[in-house]
Amino acid sequence: MKTKFNLKILLLVSILLIAMCLFNTNMVQATEVITDETTKADTTNTPQVEQKQEVMGNYTLCGIPEDWFNRVVPNTIEITKTKTEFVNTLIKNDDSFIKTEKEIETEVKTKILDLFKNTAGVVVENGEEDLIKVQMDNPMFDFYTIRVSLNATEYGKEYSKNTTIKYAKESNFSATDETYVKNAVKNIKFAKYSGDSYWGIEESDAVFTMYNVGDETNASKWTENTYNFSKLLNDNSITVKTSMFAGGMGGGTPWGVPMLLHFYKNGVLYETKSIWNLGAYGITLENGTPVNMAKLEKDDEIYKTMAKELNNRGLTNILGAYELTAYGTTYDNMKVSFNLGNDYNGKEVQILHKKKNNTYELLKTTVAEGKATITVNEFSPFMIALSNTTNTNNTNDPTSDKKLDDEPKTGVADYTIFASILAIISLGGIITLKFKK
Repeated sequence: MKTKFNLKILLLVSILLIAMCLFNTNMVQATEVITDETTKADTTNTPQVEQKQEVMGNYTLCGIPEDWFNRVVPNTIEITKTKTEFVNTLIKNDDSFIKTEKEIETEVKTKILDLFKNTAGVVVENGEEDLIKVQMDNPMFDFYTIRVSLNATEYGKEYSKNTTIKYAKESNFSATDETYVKNAVKNIKFAKYSGDSYWGIEESDAVFTMYNVGDETNASKWTENTYNFSKLLNDNSITVKTSMFAGGMGGGTPWGVPMLLHFYKNGVLYETKSIWNLGAYGITLENGTPVNMAKLEKDDEIYKTMAKELNNRGLTNILGAYELTAYGTTYDNMKVSFNLGNDYNGKEVQILHKKKNNTYELLKTTVAEGKATITVNEFSPFMIALSNTTNTNNTNDPTSDKKLDDEPKTGVADYTIFASILAIISLGGIITLKFKK
């Protein structure tokens, strides 16, 4: 019995020893695996930033900072085309301009893609043309700036940057000629137009072609080529060429289009300037300042106020009212002429001037050579009336559309209407009495 008991004890001990060996072996293996992984992590060169990959179309961005696009895309990009070549196609205003514009965009795009391919962390694959976009925002106005953008909006990112184009120099470029042309353009005395803004410009340089008030025949022939731009410089060594923006102003006064003036010397473009090319009804002062005359209509509050003032002074034969605006330097004792037509020669007119301080002055003058001329120190509304002593029986009446105003000549029209109404009432009374009988 004792022997059987000892055997049972030995069997139990053996089983326990085998179990302990197996347990120890598993523990050692687990410890060795953890040690190997820890060693690997310590010996790698991976940056301490999060390794987040974002696939955007055919681009893979690996841990790129948010400002990477601005750092990769340069502020200035040099191209092989000259500015003269580009502007020459712009002046032609045909398909050659569009072709040249696309050539510039393609060249810039290629340079940008090369920069991307050489930037650490950016993987460029086939089909990248669909992601990168290069465009001249407004080549007809600013042909120096180009916009580079990465189309990644659907992935929560959008990158874009304006870059300046640096054109190649012309083979016959001259620094001396450049300085000469720029100084000549700088010294041109342009009019200052501060009317409708264009491209965000509240005031810009302008040229004016002036027409007498009522001269619709010649004014209707105005085009963007009416003005002789070569006379701006009076220098045969400098050539002036023009190109026109889209848009402009239609009816009213002034009217016209925004344009670019391009200044060349020896076939090389050295300067470009944006201006307004305008036509207007009005006059030009002795110092060259154009003065626009905008007609005030009868429903205008200024017209009503000034007409009442003239009526209070006993003047009812109104020929017209105008708001005068000078686009340049003004001075004291400026001569202003209103074109009334030769039918009024020798007749006296009185011109009411509403001054800036809201007071009035009444100026008398006699029409000569079809014009009523006065001298003033400032511009604001003017209203013209015939003196009551003037014979108004003219065959060419100013009340027609081609004249200054359509105001009735006298109160005769109102009297005639009143008399007609009385006649109708009397006739009605007669008929009524007749039926009663």
